[in-house]
Amino acid sequence: LCGHSELLVIALNLIQEPAPKFIQVVKNLRVCGHCHEFTKVIAKIEQCDIVVRDANRIHHFYPNGQCSCQ
Repeated sequence: LCGHSELLVIALNLIQEPAPKFIQVVKNLRVCGHCHEFTKVIAKIEQCDIVVRDANRIHHFYPNGQCSCQ
């Protein structure tokens, strides 16, 4: 988790609310490949929508493990 702010935000949201329906993350840098794959897995495991807005696009991770950017 060190150095990946979006992972820390998602982990904190899951600690505060064990069964969230929606998580939104806004950051000013690009999302790395590791964080992208991790967020897809978490969205599938937790069955929640996760939206990550980075410098270039908006990634919408669906509960089925898919991302809007494919």
